[in-house]
Amino acid sequence: MQSLQTTETLALQTLSSLSNRLSRIEHALVGTPLLNPQNTSTPLSLHAAKINHRDHSIRARLSALEAALTRLANHSKPVHDLLSLHASYPEIFIDILPSTQSPPSGGLTIEEKASIVLSAAPQVQGVTSQLVSLRDIAVPDVDVSMKLIELQPRVDKLAVMQEVQGREMAELRRRSLKVLERWYEIGVEGVNECFAEWDERVGKCDRVPPKPSHYAS
Repeated sequence: MQSLQTTETLALQTLSSLSNRLSRIEHALVGTPLLNPQNTSTPLSLHAAKINHRDHSIRARLSALEAALTRLANHSKPVHDLLSLHASYPEIFIDILPSTQSPPSGGLTIEEKASIVLSAAPQVQGVTSQLVSLRDIAVPDVDVSMKLIELQPRVDKLAVMQEVQGREMAELRRRSLKVLERWYEIGVEGVNECFAEWDERVGKCDRVPPKPSHYAS
């Protein structure tokens, strides 16, 4: 018996919550709740919740809420379109992750989570310190920034000039290398060949026997 009363109480609380939600929907859609045609001082949703005192059953209250929702759909095109969409495609209104279901915790205990948080604390403090230092950096003066902007064309010209000079220096290094190779071929190897030829000639002269003299006795 007590369980039945608890279930009935829970159902009545749910119906009351639905009635309040319907009132808020009316207020969001039309600004002020729609009035009951038979009683112009009572909004539709409130009228649906106030059932005749002779019939307080859950079924009667639920029927009254459905009737109020139907009247609201007849007076509001967005609600009518939403109900039509729900009737045609009910699958798009199904929650992938219900609000009552808590996200998975990964199987970690509280101690393991605390250990992870504490191990990352120094990094958080370091980032916080860096952000504070960035906040304390003074913004440069506008005049200084304007002068730097005015110097930008000259800096661009100097960069182009530096690039041209770099290409010229590369060409000079290439030509200097060619001159050095030519000097080595002529000045070093040429002289060595000349000395080798002279040494060969001197050796031949040493090997030739001297001719006898006519004045020998």
